[in-house]
Amino acid sequence: MSVGSKGYIHGFTLANFLQTVELEQKSITLRIRSKMRIGYLHLEEGELIDAETDELKGSAAASEILCWDDAEIEIQAIQKKKRTISSSLMQILLDAARKKDEKSEGGTRSNEDVLSEAICMAEGHRFKEAQTLIAGFLKLEPRNYKGWLWCSRIISSMKSIEAFLKNAAKLAPDDPEVKEDTKKFAAARSTITEDQVRHCPFCWSPTEVKAVQCPYCKAHLFIHSQFFTSPREANPEILEKAVERYMRVIGREKNINAHYYLSIAHLNLEHWEETLNLFHKTVKLAPERKVFADQLRRLLNYMALESSTDAFQKDLPNPKKSVSAETDPDEGTKKKKILVVEDSPTTRKVISITLGQKGYEIIEARDGLEALGRLNEERPDLILLDIILPKMDGYKILSIIKDNAVFRDIPVIMLTSKDGMINKWKGKRAGATAYLTKPFEPEKLVQTIEKYL
Repeated sequence: MSVGSKGYIHGFTLANFLQTVELEQKSITLRIRSKMRIGYLHLEEGELIDAETDELKGSAAASEILCWDDAEIEIQAIQKKKRTISSSLMQILLDAARKKDEKSEGGTRSNEDVLSEAICMAEGHRFKEAQTLIAGFLKLEPRNYKGWLWCSRIISSMKSIEAFLKNAAKLAPDDPEVKEDTKKFAAARSTITEDQVRHCPFCWSPTEVKAVQCPYCKAHLFIHSQFFTSPREANPEILEKAVERYMRVIGREKNINAHYYLSIAHLNLEHWEETLNLFHKTVKLAPERKVFADQLRRLLNYMALESSTDAFQKDLPNPKKSVSAETDPDEGTKKKKILVVEDSPTTRKVISITLGQKGYEIIEARDGLEALGRLNEERPDLILLDIILPKMDGYKILSIIKDNAVFRDIPVIMLTSKDGMINKWKGKRAGATAYLTKPFEPEKLVQTIEKYL
């Protein structure tokens, strides 16, 4: 379908039409033509994932296309494209509107605005874009120390970092950030032998490319094989500032790197609930990135095996009635429901996320009375039932379920921290389908459930 004249599609501007597509979660490709120029916008389930025009690609192409006048828009079937755009549609629309206003008014951004935008990109790990902006800024403002400081934080050569920091120190020798970054560089230079480095995502200190821990702030950079047995010695003040920074980033754009490093920052601070929720969100945002799924698996395995201790316990929100699965199933496919009856918030959360990733819909309950209420509201396909519960133990709940003609056929897997023959015998006698001893590995939990669903 082709509709001409000034970007209108059935009475909508192109910007409003894109917002409608986002709301309805449609997957389409738009072919945009303006005068002699042609561009493409690719939307998958309502999200703008890629764009291209002339030599431009990604966010830059999308912003450029949205500035065009007298556009002809053709709706096409979605073309298979890899995601190149991490910014939200709203952010791109705002950027395009600003650029269009600048063009129409003949205005230009101030140099400080350019530097601010570059810093925002650097904070979101969009380093190539940040480097381009800062390089242009420093040509116009070569005596701006902050430009040289941020340039040193996004370059991967020790020689260049040293040169940029020297420029910043000459211009602002007493600035606290310049002094601190100079100190970080001096410490790094004494241990790093290669010129190519990466930067700590929390304190910006140069580190070896394959480093697992920052030598300056002592934060672990990812969940490695020795993570959970290593001492916790990260600088909490630096990590709290990093948390604030990454919260700003995800507040202004959809940024997978910010979600990931926010997760790792909370993990270093031993904020277990925040870590688990953020890792789950990270995997949902980028299911194709296997490294994130592997990191979440390591975290779930550790928390499942350690959930019998009080290391993770704290006041948590009331369990939700239903926890959505990791990804939406194919249209027309009904998700299997699992009722998780467990008084430990940590164990309940680990189970919910583990099974949610496998496509199950999770219903949570903290005690026996709540479990019976959930059972009446939504008939689950399987029940995971802890034996030791407040108000009413698991055996009593199981007997009530098995005495009810409506629910007696639902498989019930009992959970307990006691691996004894008497407990297993009592569970079998009451009608339990299977028995799992805590702590258990998440993979074993999934395998057991799959036997009965």
